[in-house]
Amino acid sequence: MRMPAPRSRQGRSKPKRSVSSSSSFASDRRELLKLLLGDGILRESATQPVLSRDGTSAPWMLDSLGVTLSSRGAELAGRCLLHLLQNFEGRQLATFGTTGIPILQSCVLLSQGKYRGLLVRKERKAHGSRKLIEGKFNPAEPVVIIDDSVSSGISMDECVTRLEQAGLRVEGGVCLVRFGYDGGFARMRARGYQMHALYDIWDDFIANMPDETPLALNPTKAFSAIPLSKAKAPEGLHPSELARHVITEALRTGTLLRPPKRIQGRYDGAGGVWVSLRPRDDIHQRYARTGFWHFPGEKVPPLPEALAQAAFLAGQELSKVTSDPVAALERSAIAVTFFSELEECGVGQLDNDRHGIVVRSRERPYLMGGALPRMPGIAHEWQQFDHARTNNARLLPGEPFILYRHEVQKAVEPGAEWQSSGVRVEGAVPWFDACAPIAQRAFEVVRDVEAGRSPSTAALGVQLDSTVDSLYLSIYRQGVLRGCMGTRVTRLEDDLVTLAQAALADSRFQREQSEGHLAVTVSLLHNPTELGEQTPEEIIDRTRHAEQALMAYQGQHAGLLLPSVAVTDNLSPRAYAYAVLDKAGITQAPYQWCRFDCTTWLADSAGARRMEHGLPAGVEPKSLAEGVKRLAPLLCQFLLRHLGETARYEPFADVVYQGLDTARLAHQAWTLARAHRLVGSAPLGEGARELLASLTQEPVTDSSGRLWIRAAEGPSIAEVSFVLLALLETGENRALAARLASTLWSCIDVHGRVTCFPDPAADDDVFQDYFPGQALLALALAAEKKVCAPDKARLAQARRYYRHRFRHKRHWGQASWLAQAAAAWWRVDRDAESARFAFEICDWALAYQSEKSGAFLNDHQSDTPGYTTALYLEALGAAARLAESLRERPRRQRYLDALARGVAFLDALVIQERDGALLPNLGWALGGVRASLVQSEVRVDFVQHALLALLATRP
Repeated sequence: MRMPAPRSRQGRSKPKRSVSSSSSFASDRRELLKLLLGDGILRESATQPVLSRDGTSAPWMLDSLGVTLSSRGAELAGRCLLHLLQNFEGRQLATFGTTGIPILQSCVLLSQGKYRGLLVRKERKAHGSRKLIEGKFNPAEPVVIIDDSVSSGISMDECVTRLEQAGLRVEGGVCLVRFGYDGGFARMRARGYQMHALYDIWDDFIANMPDETPLALNPTKAFSAIPLSKAKAPEGLHPSELARHVITEALRTGTLLRPPKRIQGRYDGAGGVWVSLRPRDDIHQRYARTGFWHFPGEKVPPLPEALAQAAFLAGQELSKVTSDPVAALERSAIAVTFFSELEECGVGQLDNDRHGIVVRSRERPYLMGGALPRMPGIAHEWQQFDHARTNNARLLPGEPFILYRHEVQKAVEPGAEWQSSGVRVEGAVPWFDACAPIAQRAFEVVRDVEAGRSPSTAALGVQLDSTVDSLYLSIYRQGVLRGCMGTRVTRLEDDLVTLAQAALADSRFQREQSEGHLAVTVSLLHNPTELGEQTPEEIIDRTRHAEQALMAYQGQHAGLLLPSVAVTDNLSPRAYAYAVLDKAGITQAPYQWCRFDCTTWLADSAGARRMEHGLPAGVEPKSLAEGVKRLAPLLCQFLLRHLGETARYEPFADVVYQGLDTARLAHQAWTLARAHRLVGSAPLGEGARELLASLTQEPVTDSSGRLWIRAAEGPSIAEVSFVLLALLETGENRALAARLASTLWSCIDVHGRVTCFPDPAADDDVFQDYFPGQALLALALAAEKKVCAPDKARLAQARRYYRHRFRHKRHWGQASWLAQAAAAWWRVDRDAESARFAFEICDWALAYQSEKSGAFLNDHQSDTPGYTTALYLEALGAAARLAESLRERPRRQRYLDALARGVAFLDALVIQERDGALLPNLGWALGGVRASLVQSEVRVDFVQHALLALLATRP
C-alpha cells in the first residue's frame, strides 16, 4: 500500500516500457488501470484514516489488494507483469511482505512452468524451519522482485538485502505502480538493478483522477492566461524595442500589449524565444531572463506573439527581483534570443561554437535545462552538455534523457553593450590571418636584437582593430623558455622591438642557453572582459580553461598568465586561478579579475604557424592508414626509450617519474609483444621478453593452488590477464599460460561475477568496470590458441552477468574491455550473442564520438576529452574486424570511419617533430601521448593504449 507524493511536486513522468506493446497487452493494461482507479484507491474519511510512514495524513492511497485479490484483477496483473518480465533473464520471482503475494502467485500460475516463486519474510520465524526465504531456489539463477508499487524503495531494498545475503543475485524488479522516478525507483537503477513499472502515479493515476490537477509537461509554458491590453504595439520594431514596449505596458497596466504582425529583421524562433535584461553599467549582472522552448510536436505561435509573451514574463520576473522595476527597466539594456527548431541529436553531434542545446528527462519530461554556445567557463561540448543536464535540468546520474540542439540568434538593443558569449562563433577574428606576419616579424626582430644588430625596418601593413588589448612575446632557445614580456599595443613595430629587448633581458629565466634552435611565440589578447570581484573558485566558472588568459589585480598589484601556462605546467582550473594570484603577489581577498580571449602564433626559421592549447597546430592525417603510419612508429620508439620503470613524463620540464605499477608493466609487456607480432620490429619483441622475464620470475601460489603474479601493491587478476595475453602473443611458456588461465577461470563465481583479488574482501565494486573484461579477453585468446578449454558453464554465467552490468550499471571503463572480449569469444565459439553484444557496446559509444573533433565526449577522465579516446578505439578496431568476418560491410565501414576520426584526434595529443621548438628534450618526448588537450603530462599507459588502438586497425 502506497500513498501519493505531496501535491507540491512538479510534473509527471511516463513509465519506461522496453518491449513493444501488443494489442492484448494494451487492452489488459487499460482494463487493469480502470479497476485500480475504481477499486484500488482508498480515500481518507472520518472512519478510514490514511497515514504515511511519518504519520502525516494523505487524501488517498493506493490499495492494490482491493483489485489483486479478485479473480479478474489477479489475472490482469499477472498477464501485464509477465509482459514486463520478458525484459529479464531470471526465472525466479520473489516478493517481500503482503501486497505482492497475489501478483507473484498469478505470474507463476499463468507462466505455465516458466517461473517459480519465493517469499521473503520481514523477520525470521521463531519456530519451525526459521526460514527468511520460503520456497526452493537455485543460487545460480537470477531473481526478479515483484511488488505492487515502489515509492521510497525501502521494501524493495530490504528484499534485495535478504536475497543477496542468501547467496542469490537480484537482477531487478517490476511493479504495478511507481510513485515517480526520483525515489526508490531511481535508486534501484543507480545500483545496477533493472527496473520496470506498468504505471506511473503521475502519468496514469493523477492524470485520470478528476479531483487531481495534472502537471504541465513543459513548465516553461505553464503560465496563466495573460490579460490583453487594448493597446497594440507598433509594426516593424526591433525585437528588443518590442520587448521594451511590452514590459513597459506590463509594469504600467499588468496587461499584455497586443503584438504586431511583423518585427524588424528575419529571425527563426521555431524552438523558442527568451528575453533578458541587464543593467547597462554592469552587463555581467542579470535582472531577468525568461521565455520558453517549443518542443517538437507543440504548437508554435507567430513569432511576434511569442516574443511579446516572453517579454511579458520577463516584466513579471523583473517585478519580483526589485522594488522599483520601472527604474530598473530604464537602467537596463534588453536582448532577445531566438532558437531555431529543436533537433534531437546525440552528444557526439554537439558543437559548442555553433549550437545551443536543451536536455530533457525521458523519465520526468517536466525536467529540462539548456545551455547556449561558448558560455563563460564552458570550453567544449561535454562541459556544455553536462552543464545543461546536471546544473540546469538537475537530472539524476544515469537518468535517461533526450538531447536537442538548435541555432541561436541574439538581437541586442541597438547601441547597447552585451556579453560576447552565448552566440554562434562566426569564423576567426577579423585580423586572425595578420598574426602570422606579426609572429614572423617578431622572430626576425628577436634574432637581430640578440645578435646585437639594429632590427631592420619593415612595414608590416597589419591592421588590428580596437578589440586588441595587448601583445605578449615569448622567446625559446632549444625548447627552453628564455624570456616573456607583454605590453599594450600602441605602435606595433616599436612594440615588437621593445618586447624583444625586454624579453631577452628577462632575469626570471636562465640565460646560459644562447645557442640552438630559436623560436618565438606572439600572443594577442583581445576582447578584455572585466569580471569584477570574485573568489578563485567562482572565477573558474567565468573563464574557458587553457583558452582564455586571466589577470588578477588589487591596488598596485597585478598579474596575468597566458592560457598556455595551464598546459605547460599541468594546472587544473583552480590551480591556474591561484597561480595568477601568485603571479600578482596578492595573498588575500578581495580579488579583481579580467579575462581575455587569446590568439597565439609561433615562428622560427621554418616559418609561422598557429598554436592550439600550448603547442603548434598540426595537420590531421588524411586517412586512417596515414594516421597509423605516422603515429605507430613514434609510439613504439617512446615505449622502448621508457621501457620498464618510467611511469610518467613531463615534456616541458623534461622530468621523468619512475615507479610503474605491476599491472601497467604487464600491460606494457602485452603491448610490446602484440606490436612485435604485427609490426615485426625485433627490439619490440626483446622488450616484451625482458619484461615477461621480470614479471614471471617469482609467481605466487595461494592456499587454493592458484597462481598469481607477484605485485608490490598486492596481486590481482589484472596482472594475471596481461601476462597471459603477453605469453599468448609471444607463444612462449604455454604451461605457465595454462596455469594463469586456470586462475582466471577459478575467479568466476556461480553468478558469473569475477573476483578480482585473491582476497574477496579487497574486491571493491569499482574494479568490476575494468578487470573482468580484461580477464574475459585473456581467456578468449587462451581458448583460441588451445592453451585451455573453455569452461562453458562459467563462461555462460559471466556473459550474462556482465551484459547485465553494462546495460544497467554502465561505466565507460567497461566499454573497451567487454567489447574486445565479446569479439574475441565470437572467434572461439561463434556465439551470435557475443557478436551482438560487441556491436551494442560500440554503437552506444559512437553516439558520444564528436563529429567535430573525433574525440569521445564523456566524464571518464576529469579533463576530457583526452587519451581515453584511445581505449574506445581499441574496441572499435576489434568490432570492425568482427564486422568484416560477418560480412557486415556498412557496419565495418562505419567503425573504420570512426577509427579514422579518433586517430585524427589522437594525432593532436601525440608529441611530434612539429613540437620540437618548445620542448627542451624532443628526443625523449617524441611519441608521448598527452593526457588531454589541456594537459601536457604523458603517462606511459596512455602511450600503450594509443598504440594498441592503432594496432587494432590491422588484420
